Amino acid sequence: MKTFKHALLACGLTQPEAAEYLGVSLGTVKKWGQGKASPPQGVWEMLADLFQRVQDAADGAADKMALDGIDQRAWSNIDADLGDDPLPGHAGSAAGAMALLMAVVDHR
Repeated sequence: MKTFKHALLACGLTQPEAAEYLGVSLGTVKKWGQGKASPPQGVWEMLADLFQRVQDAADGAADKMALDGIDQRAWSNIDADLGDDPLPGHAGSAAGAMALLMAVVDHR
Protein backbone atom coordinates (compact mmCIF):
# COMPACT_ATOMS: atom_id res chain seq x y z
CA MET A 1 0.00 0.00 0.00
CA LYS A 2 1.16 3.50 -0.71
CA THR A 3 1.56 6.31 1.81
CA PHE A 4 -1.43 8.22 0.45
CA LYS A 5 -3.72 5.23 1.02
CA HIS A 6 -2.49 4.93 4.60
CA ALA A 7 -3.05 8.64 5.14
CA LEU A 8 -6.67 8.23 4.00
CA LEU A 9 -7.10 5.29 6.39
CA ALA A 10 -5.63 7.33 9.26
CA CYS A 11 -8.09 10.12 8.48
CA GLY A 12 -11.03 7.71 8.19
CA LEU A 13 -11.75 8.49 4.55
CA THR A 14 -12.70 6.17 1.73
CA GLN A 15 -11.47 7.10 -1.73
CA PRO A 16 -14.84 8.60 -2.77
CA GLU A 17 -14.99 10.57 0.50
CA ALA A 18 -11.43 11.78 -0.04
CA ALA A 19 -12.27 12.94 -3.56
CA GLU A 20 -15.18 14.97 -2.23
CA TYR A 21 -13.22 16.37 0.72
CA LEU A 22 -10.20 17.28 -1.40
CA GLY A 23 -12.27 18.63 -4.31
CA VAL A 24 -10.76 16.31 -6.91
CA SER A 25 -12.05 13.47 -9.06
CA LEU A 26 -12.22 9.90 -7.82
CA GLY A 27 -9.85 8.95 -10.64
CA THR A 28 -7.26 11.37 -9.31
CA VAL A 29 -7.54 9.91 -5.81
CA LYS A 30 -7.17 6.40 -7.23
CA LYS A 31 -4.02 7.39 -9.14
CA TRP A 32 -2.55 8.86 -5.95
CA GLY A 33 -3.51 5.73 -4.01
CA GLN A 34 -1.88 3.47 -6.58
CA GLY A 35 1.28 5.58 -6.62
CA LYS A 36 0.79 6.48 -10.29
CA ALA A 37 0.84 10.19 -9.45
CA SER A 38 1.90 12.24 -6.46
CA PRO A 39 -0.55 14.44 -4.56
CA PRO A 40 0.46 18.11 -4.41
CA GLN A 41 1.60 19.60 -1.12
CA GLY A 42 -1.77 21.28 -0.61
CA VAL A 43 -3.45 17.88 -0.47
CA TRP A 44 -1.03 16.70 2.20
CA GLU A 45 -1.73 19.89 4.14
CA MET A 46 -5.49 19.28 3.95
CA LEU A 47 -5.03 15.70 5.15
CA ALA A 48 -2.71 16.84 7.94
CA ASP A 49 -5.33 19.36 9.09
CA LEU A 50 -8.03 16.68 9.00
CA PHE A 51 -5.81 14.23 10.88
CA GLN A 52 -5.27 16.85 13.58
CA ARG A 53 -9.04 17.33 13.85
CA VAL A 54 -9.52 13.54 14.13
CA GLN A 55 -6.87 13.39 16.86
CA ASP A 56 -8.45 16.30 18.73
CA ALA A 57 -11.87 14.64 18.54
CA ALA A 58 -10.40 11.36 19.77
CA ASP A 59 -8.59 13.09 22.64
CA GLY A 60 -11.78 14.87 23.70
CA ALA A 61 -13.87 11.72 23.53
CA ALA A 62 -11.27 9.61 25.35
CA ASP A 63 -11.13 12.15 28.16
CA LYS A 64 -14.90 11.80 28.63
CA MET A 65 -14.97 8.02 28.36
CA ALA A 66 -15.29 5.87 31.42
CA LEU A 67 -14.98 2.31 30.17
CA ASP A 68 -16.86 0.96 33.17
CA GLY A 69 -19.85 3.06 32.16
CA ILE A 70 -19.96 2.03 28.50
CA ASP A 71 -21.84 -1.08 27.47
CA GLN A 72 -19.27 -3.20 25.61
CA ARG A 73 -21.84 -3.84 22.88
CA ALA A 74 -21.59 -0.12 22.05
CA TRP A 75 -17.81 -0.24 21.61
CA SER A 76 -18.16 -1.18 17.96
CA ASN A 77 -20.21 1.93 17.15
CA ILE A 78 -18.43 4.86 18.77
CA ASP A 79 -18.21 8.10 16.80
CA ALA A 80 -16.31 11.10 18.07
CA ASP A 81 -16.65 14.58 16.64
CA LEU A 82 -16.01 17.99 18.12
CA GLY A 83 -17.04 21.43 17.10
CA ASP A 84 -19.40 22.99 14.65
CA ASP A 85 -17.51 21.73 11.57
CA PRO A 86 -18.40 18.02 11.27
CA LEU A 87 -15.64 15.62 10.31
CA PRO A 88 -16.05 14.37 6.73
CA GLY A 89 -16.80 10.82 5.70
CA HIS A 90 -15.93 8.19 8.25
CA ALA A 91 -13.47 10.43 10.10
CA GLY A 92 -15.80 10.55 13.12
CA SER A 93 -15.71 6.75 13.26
CA ALA A 94 -11.90 6.80 13.03
CA ALA A 95 -11.84 9.29 15.90
CA GLY A 96 -14.21 7.07 17.88
CA ALA A 97 -11.96 4.04 17.38
CA MET A 98 -8.93 6.07 18.42
CA ALA A 99 -10.80 7.34 21.48
CA LEU A 100 -11.75 3.83 22.53
CA LEU A 101 -8.17 2.60 22.16
CA MET A 102 -6.88 5.57 24.14
CA ALA A 103 -9.45 4.96 26.86
CA VAL A 104 -8.48 1.28 27.07
CA VAL A 105 -4.82 2.25 27.47
CA ASP A 106 -5.72 4.82 30.13
CA HIS A 107 -7.88 2.25 31.94
CA ARG A 108 -5.02 -0.24 32.37
